[in-house]
Amino acid sequence: MNDPGDQEPSRTPSGRLFRKYLYSIVALAFAALAINTSFDVWFSYREQKQLLAATQREQAASAAIQIGQFIGQIENQIRWLARLPPELSTHEDERLNAIRLLRLSPAIAEIAQLNSEGREQLRVSRRIADKVGSNADLSASAAFRGANDSRAYYGPVYFFGDTEPFMTLATRAGRAPDVIVAEVNLRFIWDLVTGIRVGNTGKAYVVDRMGVLIAHPDLWRALQRSDLSGHADVRAALDGIGPPSGGLVKEDLSGQRVLSTYATVPSLGWLVFVELPLTEAYAPIYASIGRSTFLLVILLACAVLVSLILSRRMTVPIQLLTQGARRIGSGDLNSRLAIKTGDELEALGEQFNRMAAHLRESYATLERKVIERTSELEKARDHALAEHDAAERARRAAVAANETKSRFLAVVSHELRTPLNGVMGVLQLLDDGSLSEAQRRHLATAAASGETLIALVDAVLEYARLEASTEMLETRDFRLDQLIEAAGDLMRPQALDKGLSFDLACDDTVDTAAHGDPVRLNRILLNLIGNAIKFTPSGGIGVSAATERRGDHLLLCIIVRDTGIGIAPGLHERIFEDFVQADDSIARRFGGTGLGLAIARRLTRLMRGELKVESAPGAGSTFTLEVPLGLAGSSVAQGALAPPSRQLRVLLVDDDPVNCEVGAAILHRLGHHTTIARNGAAAVELARDQAFDVILMDLHMPDMDGVEAAFRIGELGLAKMPRLIAVTADVSGRARDRLAGAGIAKVVSKPILVNALREAIEDDLVAEPAAAQRPATELIDRPFLDDQRELLGAAQIDKLHHLLQQTGERLIHDIADAAAAGDHKHLARSAHQLGSAASALGLVRLFERSRDVELAAPAMSPAELDSAARELAEIRQASMQALNDLLEPAGQQSVS
Repeated sequence: MNDPGDQEPSRTPSGRLFRKYLYSIVALAFAALAINTSFDVWFSYREQKQLLAATQREQAASAAIQIGQFIGQIENQIRWLARLPPELSTHEDERLNAIRLLRLSPAIAEIAQLNSEGREQLRVSRRIADKVGSNADLSASAAFRGANDSRAYYGPVYFFGDTEPFMTLATRAGRAPDVIVAEVNLRFIWDLVTGIRVGNTGKAYVVDRMGVLIAHPDLWRALQRSDLSGHADVRAALDGIGPPSGGLVKEDLSGQRVLSTYATVPSLGWLVFVELPLTEAYAPIYASIGRSTFLLVILLACAVLVSLILSRRMTVPIQLLTQGARRIGSGDLNSRLAIKTGDELEALGEQFNRMAAHLRESYATLERKVIERTSELEKARDHALAEHDAAERARRAAVAANETKSRFLAVVSHELRTPLNGVMGVLQLLDDGSLSEAQRRHLATAAASGETLIALVDAVLEYARLEASTEMLETRDFRLDQLIEAAGDLMRPQALDKGLSFDLACDDTVDTAAHGDPVRLNRILLNLIGNAIKFTPSGGIGVSAATERRGDHLLLCIIVRDTGIGIAPGLHERIFEDFVQADDSIARRFGGTGLGLAIARRLTRLMRGELKVESAPGAGSTFTLEVPLGLAGSSVAQGALAPPSRQLRVLLVDDDPVNCEVGAAILHRLGHHTTIARNGAAAVELARDQAFDVILMDLHMPDMDGVEAAFRIGELGLAKMPRLIAVTADVSGRARDRLAGAGIAKVVSKPILVNALREAIEDDLVAEPAAAQRPATELIDRPFLDDQRELLGAAQIDKLHHLLQQTGERLIHDIADAAAAGDHKHLARSAHQLGSAASALGLVRLFERSRDVELAAPAMSPAELDSAARELAEIRQASMQALNDLLEPAGQQSVS
């Protein structure tokens, strides 16, 4: 229990609750009364203002109607005079009729009658002597023209003698040819305006359709003919804008603020303004505000009295409740509250009493429940700790199993690739050009089987690396067009063997250098083309490529189309899953692991690209590959890499004798001197005693593995450190870290292929300053031709040789004809085709000169065109002769 003394600091000061209720009720009453009074004053103000404006509008409209009636009455009187037939009256009769009209209408000061030609026949006037038959020509007068045009003319207001306003009124009645012109005295309007009473101090005035003041209670202002057209309200009225519904507050001619409105005299376009000073207009509103304020004060005083009574009735029971709550809080659960108000406060007191009784009952069992809950929490904690320990053990077991799987795959890949290295190496060495056709077919079959096995091993290993997220991109500069064309050339024989057409179309934008991972990109492209060939029984394959420049990178788009069996729409995404094909019959019919597209999709996304498919059963398939590539940092050679400038000294380290024999033979073919070490210790000894340019190091060897041997070679402190290249199948992230720590930057995968080994060795040679450049006079790129021969085979090279012979002769003839005809465009196109054909077999001199001619052709003179055609013919003849010399003795030029 709490000590009662501890509760003293939290005791509420006496009277605070009473003042709070008193102030709240008074504030609420004041706010309600103030809001009500404000709304009442606001609406009263608006209604009073609109009522005043409506009254003023009625006065202005009444005055406008009276003015219109006055003018209309005079117009009717002179129309009556114009209606008299001329054959029934003489000039004297007409004069008498006019005199009678002047007597009937005092406002008419003068009447003139004009015939149809505008000549004056009669003039009767109060101001000058009468005229009869003067025949004065008034046809050019505005009154005569206006009456003929619109049958009624209302002239501008003018002052006669600067004392009285007059207006010219002319009319022609019906078909009568005569025009009656009357000068009307407008003093009636002055009397009308003076008689309008607007409150006690208000006034009315009239302006004509030009905005000139013509009538005002102050006659001096009317005689001054004040121009009011510059006033905003007058200008708005003249423009046809109606007055605001609540009137317009403005300053009058004397500078006093008034409430103004106006009405228009329809026939004349005059404006009647009615104005009332604001002090007089708002006087009733001010009186209403005063009454409302007085009433507000009286009601507020009443609200204060009522608030005092209500506050006392509410605070006394609340104080009793506060005292009871304080006693309960101090532990006195036996006390009861006695509140007899007969309302909700009494009910609240009873609730306090029942609450105290419930607390007495629950206090006895509270300690027991706390003990039970504590026991339950301890059991739950122990169970959670046991589950956490089990989960941690399962996690460690899963990590250990994954590491075991990775080590198993590395070991198995090494053990599989070691015999494959020997098989593929021997197969490459057997093709020395002296085999018969049957032997060549058997050799090609064996090579294809070995490559299939390598592809299966690569697929499984690459899938494992991608699944473990250890696959890393190896980016470098490369020729995009050469990569795509090489893939097409590699897969074209497979399509032709199945009787399929194979079309490769590269946009001009592909003829460029790019920065990316050419190995992964080539793997994706070969996978897509291989699938298209595999699943297309008849028809053909189409491959198209284009790039689009987007800021600081290129977007490569490759589309592979086939006319194969197609894919159901529901399987478009499933075929990119692991170990999935369209259905079981496809797997039995065409074979495969179902990993190709899964790996292609993962590699594509690793390169931040996208791989999509569009297909329908029986309608073929279209795969679209979009990959962003960087811009090449430096120019990339059009052909193969330049051959090394010198023979390299290479130390080959491998514990397998077959691999040693194959590797030595390949290095010998590449033109390098080879020394063999069968283990890591021997490699360290040889590296210490002899100078080597390159060391090819197998990683998996007994006693001392390749990484340890590389470490020890690095610690020898050699004057010139040889380049270390690892030969292995394990390219996981952990293996790369170990290799980088040992000074090994390059990896060659088993089985060793000629092109892969040449690229690994000669990439570094290109970067060396001592690397030799190809002589400008060299006709054929020998390394490139050797690569093509190894890749395509002698039979395919012979076909390309024969095709180049025929195509070159035709293109040289076309170039000569174009030069003779002066056709620059045709000559440039033929030179482009000649260069493309020459590049297929490494005729670099012909390719480069054809490209130069293609670029310069549009600006060449006729003599330059003839010279270029002759030069291309000579270079082609010399190049073909050199190519013949290289290919004809192929059978005798086996690599030594």
